[in-house]
Amino acid sequence: MKIIIIGGGKVGSTIAEQLTKEGHDIVVVDSDRRVVEVISDTLDVMAVCGNGSSVAVLREAGARESDLLIACTAQDELNLICCMFAKKLGCQNTIARVRSPEYYEQIYLIKDEMGLSMIINPELTAAQEIFRLMEIPGVLKRDTFAEGRIEIVELVPKPGDVLDGTQLYDLSKKLKCRALVCAVARGNDVLIPDGSFTLAAGDRVYICAPATAIVKMLHSIGEYKRRVRDVMLIGGSRVAEYLSIMLLKTGASIKIIESNPDKARRLAELLPEAGIICADGSSEGVLLSEGVERMDSVVTLTNIDEENLILSMYVSRLGVGQVITKINHTEFGGMLMDRGVDRVISPKKLCANAIIRYVRAMQNTDGSSVAAMHHLVDGKVDALEFFVTAATKNLSRTLKEIRLKPNILLSCINRKGRIIVPGGNDTLEIGDTVVVVTTSERVVLDLNDIFAAEG
Repeated sequence: MKIIIIGGGKVGSTIAEQLTKEGHDIVVVDSDRRVVEVISDTLDVMAVCGNGSSVAVLREAGARESDLLIACTAQDELNLICCMFAKKLGCQNTIARVRSPEYYEQIYLIKDEMGLSMIINPELTAAQEIFRLMEIPGVLKRDTFAEGRIEIVELVPKPGDVLDGTQLYDLSKKLKCRALVCAVARGNDVLIPDGSFTLAAGDRVYICAPATAIVKMLHSIGEYKRRVRDVMLIGGSRVAEYLSIMLLKTGASIKIIESNPDKARRLAELLPEAGIICADGSSEGVLLSEGVERMDSVVTLTNIDEENLILSMYVSRLGVGQVITKINHTEFGGMLMDRGVDRVISPKKLCANAIIRYVRAMQNTDGSSVAAMHHLVDGKVDALEFFVTAATKNLSRTLKEIRLKPNILLSCINRKGRIIVPGGNDTLEIGDTVVVVTTSERVVLDLNDIFAAEG
C-alpha cells in the first residue's frame, strides 16, 4: 500500500520504520528540514519537507493515489486539517492523532463529519493501559484478545516459587488452570518455547490464558495482590487526568502532585474528589510527607523521562507494591528492569502500535485479517489475533496433523466465546479467532502465512 505519514517525530518515524519493513511504499512529510534529512538518511522512505496541511505539499507526496494518510504531528488541528484535505484530494483512508480532552469529548462527531477512518489519542490509550495494570497488580503487562476473553500477561518467576523450575508440560497442572507460555525472555535470548522448556527465576515469562483464569493463576503462583485503592500520580499530565477519572469511578483514593500552580488549580476544579498537591514531585521531602511509601500504586507522569525513571527507582526502593513509569523514548526498553523499573508505559509507542495494527487489518480485508496485535518482549515478539475464514487452510484438521513454520505458536482459540488453550486434538473452524505468537522479524499478515509447506 502507498501510505503518507505527516509528522516525522517519534511516533511518525516509528510507524514509518515498521511499515517499511512490512513492504509498504512510505512517504513522510515534515516541516523541519533536519527531521526530513534524518529520516532520509536512516529509513528507506521518500521524505518531503513542507507543511502537511498544504494542498501543494500533499499533491507532491501523492495524496491522490495513496491508500492511507496518517497525521501524527504534535498539533491536533493540523492533523485534522491534513486528513480533511487529503480526503478531498482522493486519499482513501485517513487517521488523525488527537490528544486534546476537549476534542475527544466530540470524537464521534469529528470522525463522522470529517470521514476519518480512525482517531488515536496516545494519552487516553496510555491511561487505559495503566488502569488495566492496576486492576491486576500482580502482572507486569497485560494484553487482551477476543474482546477481552483472552489475555497474555507478563510475569517474572521468583526463586523457589511455583514457576521456578517448572517444565512447561506440567504448567497447567501446577497453575490449576489451562494456560500456555507463549514467549520467554532469558538474558538476551527470546524464545518461543515448546513443552520441554523449563522456566527459571528471573525469566520474563508471557502466559496466555482465558481472562477468567488470570486471578486463579496468580493465586497459584503467589503473585495475587488486591486491587489498588491508594494511588499517587506524580505529574498532572493529560494521562493523569484521564487515569484519575477512571480510578475515581472505582472508589480509589488519589493524590496528584503537580508543581505548576495553574495546572494544579485546573485539576482541583476538574477532579474535586482527588487530592491535588501543588508541590515539587521530585522532592524526597514532599513524597515522604504525602505518604508515598503507604501507597498501593505510584505512577510517574512528568514530561521528563529521566525524572520519571529516577522517581520510579526511588519509590520502588521504598517498597511500594506497584510502580508504573511513563516514558517517551522507547529505546530505554528492557534494560530498566534491573533497576527496579519493570512496568513501563510509552504513549507514543502505544499510538504507533495501534496504527500499525489498523494498517495490517486494512491490508487483508479479504483473508484472515488481523483482529488485534500486541508487541511482547520489548517489540521482539508479536502476538496477533486472526479471524478464521473459509479461505484459511487446514480447516477441521487436528493441530497435531498441521505443520507450522519455525518460531510460531498457536496460543489460544476463541470459538463463539468459548476459550480453548489448544492441544494436539483441537482444530481450526470457520468463525474462530486464533492468537498466533511469533518473533517480530517474521511478518505474518494472513493466518495462512503460519503454515509450513506440505510434503
